[in-house]
Amino acid sequence: MEQAGSLRSDDEVRVLLKSYLSSMDIEVVKEIEKDGNWGIWTRFGNFPVLIDHLKDTHYCVVAFQITLQDEHAIIHLNNFYERNDAQFIYELTRAFSSPLTAFSRIIERGRVIGYTVSKNIYPYHPEFTLRTLDIALQAVVSTGAIGIAFLKWMARVLDVSHERGIEIKDEDPTKLFE
Repeated sequence: MEQAGSLRSDDEVRVLLKSYLSSMDIEVVKEIEKDGNWGIWTRFGNFPVLIDHLKDTHYCVVAFQITLQDEHAIIHLNNFYERNDAQFIYELTRAFSSPLTAFSRIIERGRVIGYTVSKNIYPYHPEFTLRTLDIALQAVVSTGAIGIAFLKWMARVLDVSHERGIEIKDEDPTKLFE
């Protein structure tokens, strides 16, 4: 319990995170707060990333959310789950996994419509550094980009939408990244 006294406050953490993001030339797009929960939307390259904090916790989640917009792609994706296709599940897990990140499915009305790649960070603790934040941001975005490429290949999806309505469109279906 001694460590609890040395933890940073919510306000100190927010200032620290914004300072670190600024020093890395990463734009703070929007700050959100509701009922003691708060978050910071950033843009890492072309990708929107949320740094999310839940009230009464001493960590934040760096999250990159990928949602499918094309109904055909959603049906195609869910057909693999309905068949319990082991090869698909293995390849999907391989695409969305890394030693530094976790991923979860986004389910709406009983169907998988996307995935969230996330990494916990601990900015409340004195050992937290700019390097730790940079590693977390790079990890979720690079893993998410691989996941997007996999979904495009697997579902033949040309329109993949990220949280906050930003769409990546390919004129060339063989092109994986912008």
